[in-house]
Amino acid sequence: MIHATQCLIFDSMRQPVCLRDCADLLDRLALLFPGWPIARAAPPAMRPVLKVTRDAGAYRFEGDWLREPLYRRDTASAASALVAEVVRAWSRDSDRWLCLHGAAAKFAGRLVVFPSQYRAGKSLLAAALAATGVMLHADDVLPIRIDDGLAMAPGLAPRLRLPLPDNLDPITRDYIERHRAFASDDYLYLDLAGRELAPRGELASIGGFVLLEREIGAVPQLERVTAADALKQVVWQNFSRRADAPRILDRLRGLVTQARRYRLRYDRAEEAVALLNAEFSHWSARETAAVDDSPPPRWLGDAVAPLAPGQLRRRGDIEMRQVDDECFLADLDGAAIHHLNPVGRAVWTLLARPVGFDEMAGVLANAFPEIDRERIDRDLAELVEVLGRKELIEFCREDDREAARSPLTG
Repeated sequence: MIHATQCLIFDSMRQPVCLRDCADLLDRLALLFPGWPIARAAPPAMRPVLKVTRDAGAYRFEGDWLREPLYRRDTASAASALVAEVVRAWSRDSDRWLCLHGAAAKFAGRLVVFPSQYRAGKSLLAAALAATGVMLHADDVLPIRIDDGLAMAPGLAPRLRLPLPDNLDPITRDYIERHRAFASDDYLYLDLAGRELAPRGELASIGGFVLLEREIGAVPQLERVTAADALKQVVWQNFSRRADAPRILDRLRGLVTQARRYRLRYDRAEEAVALLNAEFSHWSARETAAVDDSPPPRWLGDAVAPLAPGQLRRRGDIEMRQVDDECFLADLDGAAIHHLNPVGRAVWTLLARPVGFDEMAGVLANAFPEIDRERIDRDLAELVEVLGRKELIEFCREDDREAARSPLTG
């Protein structure tokens, strides 16, 4: 049997993506990646960052970041995996961008971002917005330039999850059917053109974040949310890996704090679209795209103070940002961002200097006398365990293994 292999360079990626016996995927690349420059590369020239092989009726995906191969049974599911993995590879190739899982639509020249939430209907909502003439900027992945906070249209075909809800308006359903490209039992791809989908590379400022909450029978409503609530959701949906975490966190913090922030509860997509169009059809003259880029002062840590047996201390290369009453930690050595609630923030403050577990528990017991001491000890042990597992703290157990085992491994 003769095997056909195509190795392709997507955009400016340094390594190719190689597809073997994947004629169905190759035929759909122009639809899946509209506007992307894709060039052929000789198979032996460079090691591929991603390999896709069709064998025995299934598609096998192998990549540098995949611990084990992914398998997809049909072309639509394989197309979904190909888009996701190519975007992941593209994002790992540059430290200029952070990438969010989410949709974005343009209202009066600025973007409203819908961070991804499981089964919240963001892609269907995006299609319903497009049916009313709102331009889609992104359907599932939104690259944001870290330097200035502008969001780039990724140039990816919108994908809907099937089946479509029974309560979908006939006008929206007709729009989806007219733009149907191909589908499987699980996914449907749309072929949008012209002013319905922003061309790849187009930049736009972000004016709002809307957290989606879809519930059967829900009365549609928009309610304000705090910057901390919005930031928690946005941080969770960031999958950048090249840029360092403090830069990512500072950019996201700036974008969220200057934007309009809502939670949208809804059932029917068309009712949600009506609320969004009413709220974002114009922007106040006082609303600008400016963001606060000035980072808070860095905490330099107490690097010279030695740790006694049984003591803990936060790492000196972890930066903290506070939004409302919530605390976010950024690792200088990577792209990881962590969230702490108010109690976690209090513990993090105590960890500024070497401190023992019992001392921290005593401080918390005095601060919260209404809480049982056993519960404080248990909750604190769980928190310290998490901080230790994420390597956010240092601890000493060389000379006192029993003392060190209690908070971290006991």
